[in-house]
Amino acid sequence: MDMLLQVLVSSVLLAAVYFLLSLGLNIILGVLDIVNFAHGAMLIMGAYATYYLYEATGLSPWLLVFVDMIVVGGLGAILYLGYLQFTVNSPLVRMFALIGFSSVVVSSILMISGSDFRTVHLDYGTVDILGLPVRVSQIVAFGVALVLGGATLFLLNYTKVGKAIRAVVDDRVSLWICGVNDRRLSLLAFTVGTALAGAAGGVLATYVTFGPDSGLSFAIIAFAVVILGGLGDLVGGALASLVVALVLTSVTVYWSSALTNTALFILVLLVLLVRPRGILGRGRV
Repeated sequence: MDMLLQVLVSSVLLAAVYFLLSLGLNIILGVLDIVNFAHGAMLIMGAYATYYLYEATGLSPWLLVFVDMIVVGGLGAILYLGYLQFTVNSPLVRMFALIGFSSVVVSSILMISGSDFRTVHLDYGTVDILGLPVRVSQIVAFGVALVLGGATLFLLNYTKVGKAIRAVVDDRVSLWICGVNDRRLSLLAFTVGTALAGAAGGVLATYVTFGPDSGLSFAIIAFAVVILGGLGDLVGGALASLVVALVLTSVTVYWSSALTNTALFILVLLVLLVRPRGILGRGRV
């Protein structure tokens, strides 16, 4: 029973982090129809930015998450304005450009920081949840991810700009007819998506150890959440985050951490076979 409770508590705490991990990817995919192959690189940039800023300043890593958003979001805006906006009709070129950007980021980190694994060490102690000791830093990470994810959903659903971004997903042509500048919205969506990737990397830096190549494993989880939740469906993504967290935690506890990617792959295949539009059936195919 204690092991089952451990799995449930760990899964709930991880679910919010996984949701934040996939949120930026889902927004970019939904609005721009761009599969961001550089998502892992942007995550790892956020993680390293938090690590080095924390080491240099001693500021709270949770405050530094917002710095990550500015830095990585700014780089995302430069990448979109400088190149991606000109590749609308060339998805293959865009794919190779993003893969190339990812390779440059990883190589730069290796050159500057080396290949050692790092983490932001926080010693806030533990608290009991259902009789189980849980690190306070994990609870704070859960809270930060929940607040950022919830704030993003609120802005998309209840603000004028957010509704316009959602309208781009539903019907870009009608938006043109109404005289709305969808190019600015596309830039905003890509910037917000990459900023959220940076924030997710900052949160992960306090949660796990990471190295220059760790972005790929994080990106695999993010892609799995997006596929399970339905392409472009953010609410479905929230539910999918909990499912993925439950599966990965269960496999790690009851079998072996070496089988997590296999279990995730099988889960994605099954969902694509039975519910290709995602858990709620509202995603794009």
